[in-house]
Amino acid sequence: MSWFGDREVTLPLGEAFHSRRLVLRSSQVGAVAPSRRGRHTRRSRLELALHLLCDDALDRLISGESPFETLPEVMNNLSSGALPALCHRIRY
Repeated sequence: MSWFGDREVTLPLGEAFHSRRLVLRSSQVGAVAPSRRGRHTRRSRLELALHLLCDDALDRLISGESPFETLPEVMNNLSSGALPALCHRIRY
């Protein structure tokens, strides 16, 4: 899950969340207020995020892939629902 900006982000945790003992992990990669920086640097947070992304189980979430050159068309199709996707990857 990713977000940017100051809008509220919701994540429903019903159904199988508790019974399957699912785990949420997060890492703040961007800027963190100085009072909350603690022991982790921006680099260590980025390294953690990249390490977590290496989990092969995440590949099941990718529902499609398109080249960067087709991004305007892909975005139109995603936003209109013509291209259903859970997580659509863009190749640069």
